[in-house]
Amino acid sequence: MISKVAFRKYWGKRRDKNTGQYVRARKSMPYAICEVVMSQDNDVPMGSQFTIAGYMLQNVTVKGETALAFHSKYEVAFADELGNEWVRRLITEENKHDT
Repeated sequence: MISKVAFRKYWGKRRDKNTGQYVRARKSMPYAICEVVMSQDNDVPMGSQFTIAGYMLQNVTVKGETALAFHSKYEVAFADELGNEWVRRLITEENKHDT
């Protein structure tokens, strides 16, 4: 379940329209903070959090309510590459980055 959407701000480069030179500019990248609400895997405890890049999300309408969900084309790519272990992999990578 997506609990929060946030933006990571960073300095990037963009081309100036007038001069054609590259200049520093502030950019922002959206990402979602997801939380595990139910799990049958002992390695993935409930309440674990992990992040997903914003371009992998889509708006979905469920029972008249709009919600963010993991885009199905990326889910297929993760499932093909990692099988059912893709959530476990995301959480363990997130935990490694935190320590």
